[in-house]
Formats: sequence, C-alpha cells, structure tokens
Amino acid sequence: MEGLQERQFTRLMYSMATSSSLTLPQAVEQLGRDAHIRTLGETLAKYARTPGEDEKALQAFLTGRLMEHSPQGTKRDTVSRKVRMWLDGKIRSLSKEGAIQLCFALELSPEEADGFLHRTCGEGFHWRDPEEIVFLYALREGMTYPRAQALRDALAAEGLLAGGEDGGEGYTGLVRQEAERIASAEELRDYLREAQGRLGNLHNTAYALFREYLGLLQSPEINDLLEPEEKLSVREVTATYLHEALVPRVRQAARGRSEQQILSALQRDIQQNWPDETALSKMLHRKTDVTRKVLILLFLATDGAVQTAAGGEDIPEDGEDYDLEEAGFEDRYARINAMLSDCGFGPLDSRVPFDWMILYCMCIEESMFIDGQVEAFLEAVFPSESFGAG
Repeated sequence: MEGLQERQFTRLMYSMATSSSLTLPQAVEQLGRDAHIRTLGETLAKYARTPGEDEKALQAFLTGRLMEHSPQGTKRDTVSRKVRMWLDGKIRSLSKEGAIQLCFALELSPEEADGFLHRTCGEGFHWRDPEEIVFLYALREGMTYPRAQALRDALAAEGLLAGGEDGGEGYTGLVRQEAERIASAEELRDYLREAQGRLGNLHNTAYALFREYLGLLQSPEINDLLEPEEKLSVREVTATYLHEALVPRVRQAARGRSEQQILSALQRDIQQNWPDETALSKMLHRKTDVTRKVLILLFLATDGAVQTAAGGEDIPEDGEDYDLEEAGFEDRYARINAMLSDCGFGPLDSRVPFDWMILYCMCIEESMFIDGQVEAFLEAVFPSESFGAG
C-alpha cells in the first residue's frame, strides 16, 4: 500500500492540477518549484516494504536481494553502486529489463510486479510478448531471476520466442486469459508453439488507437483550410498537433554540455521521448512500438474521439446522444485512463510532470481549446530564448 505521505502528495498534486485556480504562469512556476516528483527511491521502498527514510537499510536490502538474483560472478560493489544511483534522486525510471529483474529480487506477485513496472518504466507486463509471458510464468512459480533467464534462453533456442509477423494478430486480453492458465514448463512450451502467430512484442491495441487518432488528424474534414482531397502528412501532424518545434531536441549547448544536461527536472520529464516526425513514422510502419506519451498527446488532439465514453459505452457514430464537447473533465479523465489501461500503460499520475501538465491542460472548459493550452504550457516551460529557435 502507498504510504500516507505519498498519498497526500499525490492528492495534493492532483488537486493543484485540476482546481482551475492557477493561471498558466502560476502553474508552470508551481510545478517547477514544488512538483513533489515521485522518486525511484520511494517506489523501491514501497515494494521492498522497508522504511524509505532509512536509505542505508534500503540500499543494503536491495543490494543483497539483487545479488541473490544475479548471475554467478557478479561483483557486490557493482550492484551496490547501481542501487546507490537509484536512491540518490537523480534517476526516476528504469529499463524494463532492469525493472523485471527487481520484480524477482523483491519476490513480487505478477499483480504487484505489474504495478511496479508501471511506476518504474511507464508500462506493465505486455502479455502478448512471448519473453514476458515466460517471466510472468517464472514469477508465479517463484523462480530466481537467473533460473527465469535460463528458461527464456532455452525456449528462445527452440525458436519459440519469435512471435508473429508485425506483432501478430492477437490482442492482449485473450492472450492473458490463456497464458494465466499455464501450469508447467511443458505447458508453457506447448502454448508458445501453438500461439506463436498471435504473439509479438508490439502493442496491437495501442497501435490500433494510434492509427485511428492519426487518421482523424490527417483528415481534411477537421481542417477547413485543406482542399477536399488533401491530407495532412505525418510531418504536418507532428508540427501542428504535437508542437514539435516548442520542445528542444538534445543537442550540444554551452561549454560542450548537451541540452539534456542543463534542462531542469521538470523540463527533462516533459522532453523525454517527445515525438518527432521520425518517431511517428516508425510507429506508423511498426518499426518501433507506440509510446504512452504519443497516445496521450494524440488523445488530447482528438479529444479521444475514437474511444469509448466513461463506463464503457460506445460513443454513437452520429454523435447525437453523446457530445464530447459537453463531456467535461471528469469524463475525459476517465476515458484517457481507460485507454491507457487497455493499452497496458499506467494511468495519469499527478506526481509525474508530463502527466501533471496533461491534467492541468485538460481542465480547460471547452475541449477545443485544450490544444492551445498545451502549446502555451510548453512555451512557458521551454522559453525560446533559453535554447534558441527551433
């Protein structure tokens, strides 16, 4: 369970973002000064079930557990140094591979591990990814991480972890129901062989929504300036709706330092993985997976017009019985979190600066003005004189 202070900070930041009492300059100033950004140390203490204020005890505990779940020959000093970096407050996310290893070290159940992954790398287990199905099975069986790796490697050697072409044709819900019934290593092997065409490491639900959102933004029907047969390109969508020009790219800055090094914590969190034309094109052609940040931004740009209403009811195609413009913040908040859950991503988190920005911008009365609010927020966070034009 979350600690009392953590819950209080989460409620505080949510209230600040959604109260409509802060002007935009006040919001940016408040977020930059007192964001109560959740640290990796807080998350590790929560799932390790140790007092977070005793950092030395937490470091010793994590180091010991990781040594038990590391290959033979791993040096304790190396592990201890890595843990120290996690706890010093400068790192707020982990690679998914590193987070999965920690799930084993902390002896988490699959359900706990899913929450831990959401906190540490932005997405939970992907049940259609054959490698992650193996790790989920190993967690249920109480294996050590080295044993789980050995099982994965053996199955990979048999060609059972390749998955289907272009991510397969299956969807996560059905695969999860099937995979949760696996009760032995032999059943796991048989399942991976039988279901191979339905498995893959790309998120199909996220991709389907991505295509729908992108198609809406490219459509001439939503832009009166376009000719009837004209269609926005991916570059134009990125520039117009994802505000690419307002978010600085990582490049060399003063005295040889990169912009990433001189950005504030607030700026780094918002800038990280901000989509550009290349990223969007790779997602469109399934060269890389659709990201949580891209889905959220596209949702806002379309007001989630292809999603379902809060409570799971389909939005009528004719729009007569359900007006997105009249839906309001609470409905929009429910729909965006439902979308994220469907795609395997964590819900909006008021202690993550990017998510706080989204919550603040969503609270504007008319949904048609959300896009302009996001643009104004980014202009305030990344003043052009600080980084140069473009």
